[in-house]
Amino acid sequence: MIYNILIYVFVFLFALVFVIYLVGRSLPADHTVSLSRVFSSSSEIIYEKIKNFKDYPLWRPNLKLIQPVSATSWKETDSHKNIMTYSFIRDEKNRLIESKIMDEDKPFGGSWTFELKTVPGGTELTITENGKVFSPIFRFVSKYIFGHTSTIEAYFGYMEKELENLGKKK
Repeated sequence: MIYNILIYVFVFLFALVFVIYLVGRSLPADHTVSLSRVFSSSSEIIYEKIKNFKDYPLWRPNLKLIQPVSATSWKETDSHKNIMTYSFIRDEKNRLIESKIMDEDKPFGGSWTFELKTVPGGTELTITENGKVFSPIFRFVSKYIFGHTSTIEAYFGYMEKELENLGKKK
């Protein structure tokens, strides 16, 4: 009896993973998503927060270590001890910054474009992710479980807390 149950469980799990793989394989590897949020800070302050990668671990709790590679490149170690190399590939002071994952041996890659626009009440920050997910299983998980915008939403939350803390220090 137990043996039969274990066989059914194994077959079910195998079938589930196979279906996830097939659905993921049918999804495009590339995706583009954008989100915007208005912050009650100047574009200069937000630009400096984005540009100063050395201070990221001070306000982004998902990061544990930053190792500068050059004035525009760095390695991030996250809370899961994953290491990624990033570089700013485009920079228009106080208006636009684009960062790109430079590692080519990771299961995903791509870039984030940060656009800053002065609006009544502060600055609108728009982040556009041009991503690529190589593994079909990760594609499925990225789209249907986490959502392509989850990392941008978390980043907005970290930025919002940091800007609030800056306002309290004044």
